[in-house]
Amino acid sequence: MRSRATALILGAARALSASSKKNGRAATWPSMQRASEPGYASFNYCAPDVTAVSTRRDGAGSDGELEGAAWSPTVVRIHDGRGRPWSLERNGFRLVEAPIDADLDLYDDAAVTGRYYGMCEALVAEQCPGATVVKAFDHNVRCEEGKASGRRLKGGSNVQAPAGIVHGDYTAASAPRRLAQLAEAPKTNDALNKPPLDGVDATGRRFAFVNVWRPISEVRSTPLACCDAATVRDDDLLTFKIYYEDRVGENYFARHHERHAWYYFPRMKREEALLIQQWDSSENAAKFALHSAFADPASPPDAPARESIEVRLVVVY
Repeated sequence: MRSRATALILGAARALSASSKKNGRAATWPSMQRASEPGYASFNYCAPDVTAVSTRRDGAGSDGELEGAAWSPTVVRIHDGRGRPWSLERNGFRLVEAPIDADLDLYDDAAVTGRYYGMCEALVAEQCPGATVVKAFDHNVRCEEGKASGRRLKGGSNVQAPAGIVHGDYTAASAPRRLAQLAEAPKTNDALNKPPLDGVDATGRRFAFVNVWRPISEVRSTPLACCDAATVRDDDLLTFKIYYEDRVGENYFARHHERHAWYYFPRMKREEALLIQQWDSSENAAKFALHSAFADPASPPDAPARESIEVRLVVVY
């Protein structure tokens, strides 16, 4: 029998879907367009008149239509981020050297949760001074070819395509809600079979969500880019609601503004990791960094498809 909470979630999703279709707004994930020359990137922002977007996500991690969405592909300057003093607290991202074992199979769910999660926890703890709890709780593997072929992780969910839309993983509403959920019994789409924050009282404490993004092999196409958090304002943002079978998630999408400053790290290797702030409750730190994959004009036509893994971690100070 469905719980009352689950029934309310599904009812709200149906109501939103009906409303969006009545208004003629529904879309799929946009394709990535290639800018005409190196040094530029085309990013999929939301159209200026979009106010909110929603979708339903199944147990395998795949989305339905994006209700209320309309896209505005925008070509902007993009800068090489290597050699700059990036900070999670100031800019929302940082590139670090982080070698891992050559025999670690990042397409194997058990190897990722059993071995790689611990490596990510140690890495983030090192980069977040003052943290008392750092727990990995979720991950995605991305590859365009893997998504197209229906490939699944060994013992896990579907391989996903690179996310080619400007977004942030949490909002002011969803971040504290997700923090509370991580102390509760796992839900359908959760990677672990026990609560990551079991026994942790985070009430009133500073907390953050950080992603560790790593290439599985050298990135020759569709790299990931980050927007400097210092160049983004609240009125650039809109909410993207994700209706799971048993909970509601919420991300930020964005509208373009010329002040946005974008950076990427060309030809990232497996031995490197990009740490991305997804939310920080401190008023003295960058809340998050918008990010997106993009079609790099500098990529050769025969470049292999990008393979990457991102692990999500919760940090309690």
